[in-house]
Amino acid sequence: MTSFDLMESLRRELTDITRAYWLEHNLGTWQWWLFVSLAIVPWLVFVRFVDRARLTEVLLYALVVGLVSSVLDIIGSDLMLWGYKVRLLWFVYPTLLCTDMTIIPVTFALIYQVCSRWWTFAPVAFAFSILYALMESVFHWFDIYVSYRWNLLYSIPIYLALASAAKFMLGALTASERRHRLRRSQPDPK
Repeated sequence: MTSFDLMESLRRELTDITRAYWLEHNLGTWQWWLFVSLAIVPWLVFVRFVDRARLTEVLLYALVVGLVSSVLDIIGSDLMLWGYKVRLLWFVYPTLLCTDMTIIPVTFALIYQVCSRWWTFAPVAFAFSILYALMESVFHWFDIYVSYRWNLLYSIPIYLALASAAKFMLGALTASERRHRLRRSQPDPK
């Protein structure tokens, strides 16, 4: 048996164990129902409060934040910095999908929408970064999240950098788009 075959065999075994664990210990628990709610409610709030005139821009911001948040969660989980006892779906990775793809991107997107200036965005994003780090300890208390080699204080600058980098990127993209539209709308000097 090659090393790859051994890894695939172990991966199949882990998949079977994960499915059995999810069915026995996750599905239908109050933590699982909390995840179901957290996966749906933030997007309902987003639909209710998003500025329809800026929908594409704000949604793109949310998707960038959600994608990067998910990748960082996968990296942290794979490096055994933290883990999750509860999954929304046994086959979905990252396991904390309800925060990576809903709570974090939706709230940061609404902050991005409301706080267009950096001097208002930065302190609000910082406050929510602290709130998200505290949410990690609440999830620990709810027996959902396990920290192996991670201090929640490490999360604060990461959340802030994530929100700020996405704002910077979207700001640069929209400014470039505006300049391009302006050039195209001006008559040719010839």
